Amino acid sequence: MSIEGEITVTLHWDGQRVQHVGLASTRPLAASRVLLGRAPAEAAALVPRLYALCGQAQGAACAAALRAAAGHDGQAEGLPEVDAGAVVLEALQETLWRLLIDAPRSLSLPPQAAALAPVRAAVAQAIAALNAPHAESQAALAAAAGTLGEIAQEQVYGEAPATWLARAEPAPFDAWRDTAATLPARALARLAATTPDLGRSDTALMPGLDDAAWWSAVVPALLQDPLFAQAPTWDGRPVETGALARRQAQPLVAALIAREGHSAATRFAARLVELATLLVDLESSQGSAPGWVRAWTLSDGTGLAAVQTARGLLMHHSRLAHGRIADYRVVAPTEWNFHPQGALFRGIVGTEAPDEATLRSRTALAVHALDPCVGFRIEVVPHA
Repeated sequence: MSIEGEITVTLHWDGQRVQHVGLASTRPLAASRVLLGRAPAEAAALVPRLYALCGQAQGAACAAALRAAAGHDGQAEGLPEVDAGAVVLEALQETLWRLLIDAPRSLSLPPQAAALAPVRAAVAQAIAALNAPHAESQAALAAAAGTLGEIAQEQVYGEAPATWLARAEPAPFDAWRDTAATLPARALARLAATTPDLGRSDTALMPGLDDAAWWSAVVPALLQDPLFAQAPTWDGRPVETGALARRQAQPLVAALIAREGHSAATRFAARLVELATLLVDLESSQGSAPGWVRAWTLSDGTGLAAVQTARGLLMHHSRLAHGRIADYRVVAPTEWNFHPQGALFRGIVGTEAPDEATLRSRTALAVHALDPCVGFRIEVVPHA
């Protein structure tokens, strides 16, 4: 079973630049309908199978929200334990996919698909071992950390991730981008040479969950507005979620934002920073991922989970009544970043291109930089 859909990006183009952007999603908000009336354990087993991408994150968010809703009255029986390590491993795999396949392909560079096979194998083995005895799970995590680190060193950075991460200023980063032979470096160099401002948006970056508006505006809006999940806002305004938002205070990312704004290039750079940071953390802590999975009991029988994914913040809200799910809502990262007035909209309006093929290519790259969790389609509407 799957509950997919797609995003349609409609470009109103005058032959030189984009005058307006329309965003429409056919993603069905089906989790509520599918899960209503089910027992918590049944729902938790079903949710990871509903999503083709980020199944670990979706499953963790569901289990965490239901555990928070169940409280201590026995309704949590049969719910799986929540392991943030699986969420981080999945995020690492997804990030490598974007850097080695999607971004290069959008820039007419040959993708490096072969490197993903050992990544998938290592991540699958480590996730499968997380519920094993401690020594076995730690060994599997250490093996995954080694495999992912080696692939990142060879295919992404051209050096150890920790060494690459020491670049805290734009000049050393630029030198790496312009001289390294790895596919992500070449992709960034081509982007810098052709369209350095592509996708640049003035949409605010999502604050952390300790921001006062999380409790004063975001959570109340989710609870009170049944349509919030279709176009979520932070204190009434669209925000951008993902690696750029999470790493906005990191020195290199902050410097690149100051120089280039919230552009496709800074989003890919932030993804590189996050990948290296998570790999270093995985190697040193073997699976610890503070802050990646959080949950709260909002009231009797009501729970909320917030899970970080490769694409950004994922929220699950559940309400139980008489041991069954009475209400369920999911707010995915795609709904934040592809808000009708959000980061993609603000980043594509005004984009220039000499022809329609170039326009489509540049738009696809801007979309990949924001990383939707569903497919997308680009339509061009010419205007005189």
